[in-house]
Amino acid sequence: MTSQPLPTPSRRSRRCASAIVPIVLAGVLAPAADAAIIPPPGPWPTNVTGATNPLIGTPFQYNGGQASTNAQLRVWLPSRGRRRTAVTRTVGQTTVVRGQLRNLDNRRAIVGATLTLAVQNVFTPEWVASGTVRTNRRGDFRAVLPAGYHRRVGVLYYAAINTASPLFSRRLLIRAKSRVDLARPYHQRRSRKYRFDGQVSAGAVPVPASGLLLAFQVRNRRGNWITARLARTTASGRFRIRYTFPTFAPLRVRVRVPSQTSWALYAGASRVRYVSPRR
Repeated sequence: MTSQPLPTPSRRSRRCASAIVPIVLAGVLAPAADAAIIPPPGPWPTNVTGATNPLIGTPFQYNGGQASTNAQLRVWLPSRGRRRTAVTRTVGQTTVVRGQLRNLDNRRAIVGATLTLAVQNVFTPEWVASGTVRTNRRGDFRAVLPAGYHRRVGVLYYAAINTASPLFSRRLLIRAKSRVDLARPYHQRRSRKYRFDGQVSAGAVPVPASGLLLAFQVRNRRGNWITARLARTTASGRFRIRYTFPTFAPLRVRVRVPSQTSWALYAGASRVRYVSPRR
């Protein structure tokens, strides 16, 4: 029996195959639902461990100039010129909290007031006082939170020495995402072959023993990031990706770690690297 040559794929079948690949990759890299990473918030206002009236032990009767129990306490997280209630920060980065305190009776700023910062680890119900901050002559305040993981933040204001229950601000959410360090790529001279080395880390949070899924991505002409290759880190978080570019055109690349069930952090990406294969 003579063997028959395999049929050549039609243009339509090739087109379908090329369409399936992005769909499969999209399914693999689909981010985990927020509810799967961060549990829903509990009751608020609530008891805050370590929170006390800052006027106790001082000669002052009122907390700040123009102090009032009828006050407005605003808080927000500044990000890209906007005031947000939730932001995502890379593990190891600090977070700035801003706010404003005003007297609603006369619309004036409450100056020199001492406010209490309250922080909650999202995986525990307990809220803990983490320090104080003072308002300036415009009633504004600014606090810098140290690096950490998923947290909620609130601010408390005691208007007078005899205030038993403070005024609670709204809650703010700080999400943590993976840190991805991508070294300068190594390439063979007069070649389109590159090697990318790097490290995924999250401070004290260990990488799963099976490693983490990551995506090597290339930016196309439309500005979209296209996954060119999937890889996995070692148990220490290190990775090495080898890739041969199809053309000699200069490109922008990065490595992204998507959200995944074995990793309690949000998706993170490395800095953008430029590659310029030469003949």
